[in-house]
Amino acid sequence: MISVFQDHKFDGILNNKFMKILRIDSSVRIEQSKTRMLTDYFLEQLKNQSDYLLKSRDVGINPPKFPTDEFIKANYTPETNRTQEMKNVLASSNTLIDELIDSDKIIIASPMYNFSISATLKAYIDNIVRVGRTFTLTENGEMKGLLGSKKVLVITARGAMSYEKGEVLQPFDFQENYLKSLLNFLGISDITFVNTEAQDFGTKELKNSNFEHSKNQLSELAKIW
Repeated sequence: MISVFQDHKFDGILNNKFMKILRIDSSVRIEQSKTRMLTDYFLEQLKNQSDYLLKSRDVGINPPKFPTDEFIKANYTPETNRTQEMKNVLASSNTLIDELIDSDKIIIASPMYNFSISATLKAYIDNIVRVGRTFTLTENGEMKGLLGSKKVLVITARGAMSYEKGEVLQPFDFQENYLKSLLNFLGISDITFVNTEAQDFGTKELKNSNFEHSKNQLSELAKIW
């Protein structure tokens, strides 16, 4: 019997039994969001394969605060020297980072906005990329990611087509390359992208065909993820 615990806090005895998945939505759309639909579909397919705990973080509808001068000062102050005010400033960022660290696998649902990620997802990233928590400096001064044990699935939706290598729009893809580089920086190398194109500017037939193709990819991925 497959068990799924929606928005379960990652603690307690269940952690030892179930795979822990962190879902990050970043679309400002709700009912018409293709990335939300595809993520829902993938999780339904995954139910047929394994037990998991699911924590959802919707930065599209409830975005984290953008970093401020106070945030930067607190972040670069050694933890032992931080005032209570500094700790309060970093509290929400620490919560987001704790969710990442506690998860086994991460799903990022990312629509392409103007050739890149949404501003809300960028705000999230600026909250979780922090020295001493998600990356560190080695004795040689090199930066090393601390999230290397994670597996990530990125589900994207793009309005136009095509961003594949050699195509006209390929140089404009600042979404996949950025997210892949960022995740690599954090130490994560096990990354899968499922990109759904032509969802705004394609014909009805092309939209549906591409959407169904992504569903098929996700169905196969659910068997091995």
